[in-house]
Amino acid sequence: MSYYKTLFILFLLIPLFGKANTEKKIQTAHIIQSSEAVLKKLDSNSDLINFQQYLENCRAILIFPEVIEGGFILGAKGGNGLLLIRKSKDNLFSGPFFYSIGGVSVGLQLGAKSGKVVMTIMTNRGLKSVLKERIKLGVDVDIAYVNEGVGYSAESTARLADIYSFSDNSGLFIGSSLEGSYLQPRNDLNRIVHGREFSSDEIIKSNISRKEIFNLKTIISKITDGSGQK
Repeated sequence: MSYYKTLFILFLLIPLFGKANTEKKIQTAHIIQSSEAVLKKLDSNSDLINFQQYLENCRAILIFPEVIEGGFILGAKGGNGLLLIRKSKDNLFSGPFFYSIGGVSVGLQLGAKSGKVVMTIMTNRGLKSVLKERIKLGVDVDIAYVNEGVGYSAESTARLADIYSFSDNSGLFIGSSLEGSYLQPRNDLNRIVHGREFSSDEIIKSNISRKEIFNLKTIISKITDGSGQK
């Protein structure tokens, strides 16, 4: 292919690249705004006892505004979300860093199910696991699924799971169905928001806190200081 023909093709593709980037910018904004609603929703669920204590004591937070699961014999689930890393006890967070969750399952599955999921990462080990390129929940990292009526106590922290998963469900979605799902960074979305990708060490050390997550941090502060919706 000649040099000029290559330039001509690239010229034709420029609008497509621009459209793709615009769509991803819209996607990141939607994830952030939807994450705000998810935190409020879970905080208002009186059946999730002491959600605020998990939030207050976590090392980092993963929020997936919508995880969809569906299929018949072979099922699939997936969704996009964001990671916030606590930098201090007074709810200073770095982020957002974007992630996806997904997986397949075999067995009788009827209809589509969806859930809003918040994962509180309680340990440094859990955070380091999440920051790997790709991990399998329940295999590469210890995760517990918080059901209605489960509380947080000093006694339970002695046997702390690396990650606790909370979900607000619709259809027949069950939080524990995430067991075996894969978690990995959305580097394409991180490039859109931050202009580049990050290594795990850079994310842990980063003090980047984008203005887009100001409302998220405010909501977390309201929940953890007891002035949320309960």
